[in-house]
Amino acid sequence: MEGFSVNCHLTKMAWMGSRAGGKRRLPAGEGRVTERRSAKGRTVPLAGGDGGRYGTMPVTRSMVMALSVAAVAPAWPGAARAETDYCRLPDQSDTSEANPIDSASSLDWIHPLPPPAGREPTAAERLDFAGFPNVAVLDVVGRRGAPRQKVITTYTTNVDEVVTLTNAAAVSGDGGRTFGPARRTPLREAPIELLDGRLFATEYYLQRTGPHTARLGVLTTRSPEDGESWVRSEATLSTPGELLPGGAAHGVPVQLADGTILITVYARYADTGTYQAEVYASRDGGRTFERRGVIARPSGEFVYNEAAVEQTLDGSLLAVLRRDGGPFSTLHQSRSLDGGRTWSPVADLRFAGQDCVVRGVAPRLLLTPGGVLVLSAGRPDNWLAVSLDGLGDAWEWPQVTYHNRDGIWDTHGSSGYTGIAALGPHTLIQVFDNCKLPGTRPDGRLNETACPAHGRFENGGWYAVKRRLFTIAGPGPGLLDLAAMRRSGKLRVETDMRWTGRPRSRPAAAFDGSTGYWSSAVATGRGHYVLHFDRPHAFTRIGLSLRPGHAADARVYVSKDGRTWGDPVVTITGRTDHALRYTEFSATGRHVKIVTEPTSGCDAEIGRRCSMLNEIELYS
Repeated sequence: MEGFSVNCHLTKMAWMGSRAGGKRRLPAGEGRVTERRSAKGRTVPLAGGDGGRYGTMPVTRSMVMALSVAAVAPAWPGAARAETDYCRLPDQSDTSEANPIDSASSLDWIHPLPPPAGREPTAAERLDFAGFPNVAVLDVVGRRGAPRQKVITTYTTNVDEVVTLTNAAAVSGDGGRTFGPARRTPLREAPIELLDGRLFATEYYLQRTGPHTARLGVLTTRSPEDGESWVRSEATLSTPGELLPGGAAHGVPVQLADGTILITVYARYADTGTYQAEVYASRDGGRTFERRGVIARPSGEFVYNEAAVEQTLDGSLLAVLRRDGGPFSTLHQSRSLDGGRTWSPVADLRFAGQDCVVRGVAPRLLLTPGGVLVLSAGRPDNWLAVSLDGLGDAWEWPQVTYHNRDGIWDTHGSSGYTGIAALGPHTLIQVFDNCKLPGTRPDGRLNETACPAHGRFENGGWYAVKRRLFTIAGPGPGLLDLAAMRRSGKLRVETDMRWTGRPRSRPAAAFDGSTGYWSSAVATGRGHYVLHFDRPHAFTRIGLSLRPGHAADARVYVSKDGRTWGDPVVTITGRTDHALRYTEFSATGRHVKIVTEPTSGCDAEIGRRCSMLNEIELYS
């Protein structure tokens, strides 16, 4: 009965079709390592704007106020009874030493701001809608070119219906610990930084323009510092199938090393009358997109819609998808080895060591700079799971990060829509909402059955957006904080990798915590990067990311006197990095030299040949 009381989207789409003359409701909203060390040092074995109109009338805040006098319906009677093969995440996450995920902060509010004093909102405060959040972490520069981050959380401020979307954004300048006041924004999904320096985001709804074409709003801006000055244009999407009205672009775009922009879409087709999950590709900077591949077609009573796609540590694309049609929404996955053109048969997403089906909506994937793949999803509750080898074949350590239960129905409370972004190689932020936004009933009154104002929620009935910060254990103990050592004078850098054609391209970018393409130390040929420490260190491990997305070579040397280097302690040949990759070695010295060999096919602004040291970590 999830579809009735908590808006199972396909059920409600059919209802909207009969109510609105056929306009259907859209869903809201090279190798593998064999072990990894936990945060406590133990070895852990690893297992095997404005887009949607559709002729509907915007529901304004004043209209909602007038229609919501008797808006709250009684909660659905009776507790949910999941089938025995559905996974049940524990209320309390595993706190054993082996768990690689640690909370790095207490729970905090993003909206309302300041956090409300009252446990429950007043009737007027319940009309301050906020839900379905996303988050992005952008590389920017501060005074004298110092690297810093801009964390943007966006969320929806309208009811959960096909209406003209309204959104707000809150910005953090201290690594997601605190956020400033919200302001209106055209952003619905989180933006990414393209290789050409622009920020890029899509709007949400597709608008059919012909049997094989649709229009999608695209938002761009030239500078992360000027992120509020978004320029809107409309991209044309083309597909060989015959489209019906409907569809949405869900998820964070991905840009491949050749510049191709990939977006995930669920579109509705005439041959099936329903939705399927697809990938569209743009090779002209986001002006036009062609369907590159179909991730999952409808199968029997099941339909695939919301999909998250991420490039994994080995360069393949992993998709995690929401499937509707059963008693609950469930999560499934597929992989592409050819840039999204073809996809493996859809398989059930599984937690390692558990024989159960994973419930969830709105999956989000993140490859951290440290090479761990993170999955975020929800409903019921909000949760994280990790793939420590960065590939996503096995999902480990699932844990609840936030719930807001009322003891009546396990999907009351949070919508389960989350956002995640990396704050550093081993830290991330997750954002989520407190209560699923209301829809409207056929008579126009608010339908708040998913978050009724009955005072039983453990975290209150606010329509709020909150955040938590997390750390994920690195590959072992002894990580040296190179940035802090350089600031304190304990480390000196000597290098010829001094190309500074981009704001974040400079020698210190090699240990700024970001694996963004341009956040690198860059040379216009072979590069030499030498770290001079104030005292000897017994080195045990190095993490390197070279030129992201491109095959590259490098050698690492250790010296006691800075003059005699001997043979390399690490040699990398033809390796393509998408995050830090770690190599163990044993050597003692005060000086470490990385030699990066030049690659061809470099960015025009650099020159014909180049080499990059994108990120480095050293362990002692």
